[in-house]
Amino acid sequence: MKDEIFKLKIGENTFDIESHESILQCAYKNNINLKYHCASGHCGKCKIKLISGEVHLDHSGGISREDISLGYILACCSFPKGNIEIS
Repeated sequence: MKDEIFKLKIGENTFDIESHESILQCAYKNNINLKYHCASGHCGKCKIKLISGEVHLDHSGGISREDISLGYILACCSFPKGNIEIS
């Protein structure tokens, strides 16, 4: 199956992001510095706010249900389901 390509908006910048690519991977390859540490969903250091769109969040306990309900995600383990915007 071919990967889909979506748009990732971070502030005033918009980038192509593939469906298999995490937000952190896309930001890194486009020289956007997002805070992170473990890059595997454990530490929560890469917590960001999802402004619009949907992601598949595959974390390992690094974010609380409350934070998720408030619209937060982890950049290292969030994969786009469509066009997304973060802050």
